[in-house]
Amino acid sequence: MTTTRRQLLQAGLASAILPTVVTAAASGVSTATSRDKTARPYRIFMILYRGETEVEKGFRAYLESRAIPVELVIRDVGQDIGKVPGLIAEARALRADLVYTWGTPVTLAVAGKRRDVDTTKNITEIPLVFTMVASPETSGLVEPRTSSGRNITGASHVVPLSQQLGAIRAYRPLKSLAVIYNPAEPNSRLNVEELRAASTRERFPLFEQAVPLDDKGQAVVAALPQLIEGIAKRGPQLLYLGPDSFIGANCKLITETALQFHLPCFSATEIALRNGRALFGLVSRYEAVGRLTARMAEQILVKKMRPQDIPIETLARFSYLVNMSVAASLDAYPPLKVINYAEMIG
Repeated sequence: MTTTRRQLLQAGLASAILPTVVTAAASGVSTATSRDKTARPYRIFMILYRGETEVEKGFRAYLESRAIPVELVIRDVGQDIGKVPGLIAEARALRADLVYTWGTPVTLAVAGKRRDVDTTKNITEIPLVFTMVASPETSGLVEPRTSSGRNITGASHVVPLSQQLGAIRAYRPLKSLAVIYNPAEPNSRLNVEELRAASTRERFPLFEQAVPLDDKGQAVVAALPQLIEGIAKRGPQLLYLGPDSFIGANCKLITETALQFHLPCFSATEIALRNGRALFGLVSRYEAVGRLTARMAEQILVKKMRPQDIPIETLARFSYLVNMSVAASLDAYPPLKVINYAEMIG
C-alpha cells in the first residue's frame, strides 16, 4: 500500500477506501476456511491508537496463513480518542463484519465499560475483538475472562506484575523503582495502583510521576525530559515503563533521556526494547499477540462463534529481552543465569 493510499485511509475518507484483500486463491493455500468465491471478503474495521505495529503484522500473517479472505479497513486515531465517535459511525455505515480495536483507551471508547454501555455511542451490534488491552477486568471492560458477557472478546498482552518483579530480581536485587505514566489512561492508573500495593507489600520505595495534561486532557510530550530529570535526581534503581500507550509512543525519547542520567529502564512491553533504549523487560511479543487476536477473529468470522463464548486470553509464554548495547553503556551486564535464558538484542 502506497503512502498516499494509507493517508487516504487514515483520513477517514469512506469514498477512498482501498482495502487489503487476502483470498485463498491469492495465498495459494486450499483450506476449509476458504469462503464462497461469490461472497465478498469479511470486512474488518480496524481502529488503531498510534498507527500500525507488529501486532497488525502478526494479525495479517495469521489470516493469510489460514487463507481467510478479508478486507481490512484501517483507521488510526493518532492518540486522539476524540476521533472515535466518527469512526464508530463509519464502521456501522460500512456494515463491518468485525471491529478490531487496539489498546485500552480505544477499546473503552468503542465498546464502553460493561456496566456503562450507551448503544447510541458504543458498538454493541457488531462483534468486536480487541488487542493490547492491559487489564480487561480492572479497566471495567469485562468481569470474568472466561466470558465477557457481551459481544466482545480479545487478547491482553501484559505479563502479571508478580512475574515482572521476579524478572527484575533475576537481573539485580530490587531496591527501588520509579514509574512515569499518563494519568489519562485507565490502564496506566491501574498499573500504578498495582505497583503501589506491591511496593507496600514487598517493602521497596516507589517514586511516582504522572505526566501533566493539557487543556484537552492529553499528556504533554514536551514535559517528559524535565520529569525524567527530576525522577533521576531522586535516585531510583530503575525506571519502570508500564503498559501505557502514551509511554510506548514516546519510548525513544523517554529511554534516551533516562540514559543521559544513567537511569536504566525496565519495560513491561516490547516496544520500549525494540524502538527505544530500555535495558531489559519481560514482555509478550507483539507479533504473537496479533496472531492470537487473529485466531479469535477467525473463530468469530469463519466458525461463527459468539465473542462472549471465546475466553479473553494472554500468551502462555513470555520473552525476557536484554538490550546488550544499553547494558554496555550502563556497565550493567546481566548475570549468567539471565544470559542462559534471555534473548539478547541491540
